[in-house]
Amino acid sequence: MHMSGFRTYLGGAVTYQDLVNTFGEPTFTPEDSGDGKVNYEWIIYFDGSYYSIYDWKTYDAQITREEYTNWHVGGKTGVLEVDGFTRAVLDEIRHTVYS
Repeated sequence: MHMSGFRTYLGGAVTYQDLVNTFGEPTFTPEDSGDGKVNYEWIIYFDGSYYSIYDWKTYDAQITREEYTNWHVGGKTGVLEVDGFTRAVLDEIRHTVYS
């Protein structure tokens, strides 16, 4: 269920475990990817829209879980909405992981 549309990044400091600790297990795992380009993806409903957080073309699930920090964010909304979602995600991660 990769969502094309506006995309951005979480910023390079967020790990797989940070996402699991904050949002639970991913919605989709490597077994769900038809082409292997996305190993892990979370689908999150926020402020009336669906967004996805996912890795892109890492091709190695273990490296994604242990080393990947360049998470993509996508949504079928505009720039401002995706930016607001991204800021809310980072705030929630900081609250969950660092408190």
